[in-house]
Amino acid sequence: MNIDFHVHGILSKKLKFDSELFLQGVEYAKENGLDGFVLCEHFNAIDLLSSYSYLEENYEYVGDRYIVDGFSVFIGMEVDIRYGGHVIVCGNREDILKIRNYLEPYTSKSNFIPFGKLLDLGEKYNCLMIGSHPYREKHKLYLQPKKYLERLDALDLNTKDIYKRGLSIVEEEVATLAENLNIPYVTGSDSHYPVQLGTVKTCFENECYTINDLKENIKSKKYVIEISKALKLKVYTSKITKNYIKKQIKLSKNNYKNLKSN
Repeated sequence: MNIDFHVHGILSKKLKFDSELFLQGVEYAKENGLDGFVLCEHFNAIDLLSSYSYLEENYEYVGDRYIVDGFSVFIGMEVDIRYGGHVIVCGNREDILKIRNYLEPYTSKSNFIPFGKLLDLGEKYNCLMIGSHPYREKHKLYLQPKKYLERLDALDLNTKDIYKRGLSIVEEEVATLAENLNIPYVTGSDSHYPVQLGTVKTCFENECYTINDLKENIKSKKYVIEISKALKLKVYTSKITKNYIKKQIKLSKNNYKNLKSN
């Protein structure tokens, strides 16, 4: 079973959830060799709950994932933590909603949740917790205390970092940190637009239907990692397209405001 552990279903956390774009992402992921992904929108995205509601209203939930046209969609959130860094928290749908409700007082940069408190919360609900892009310039998760980092289930080998800094550099950093913490690392495309899906894959020997399945297979390292040779082209294309769409949305909103004021 081939999985991407870091996928966003919205172009930007300031924009609305687009079900058509989401379904295009699922189809593109399938065509590029993925069997499932973790949908982990930013926890303070303005339309995060709409993505959950859309899945709940339209698709069957089996194990701990939605089945979207034969494709497995696990849900979670990418959470900002105090003093820098992002953590992906993936769990059962009911538990994720409880966690999001708990995080409501922590949505602003001045009051992000402490790392230890988030870990306690994730462990309480048996969530899969992955340290996102630990060496990214503006989100230096690796600087967090080791006593917290080693409680993570895995680290994130991230497509965007590979694109910017090169596979050999990024993987060496992540692999070394993972070894020092005695935890594995998995892959995440960090996709906000479908073209980026399939650039990285974590390929499990077994099928994974529940959070426990994911955690156990990651812990036992029953997987291999695949990196697309077309990664740079796909990320560049995704970046250009995403920025173009965002500009068009902004222009459309401005035009609407102008019409109302006239």
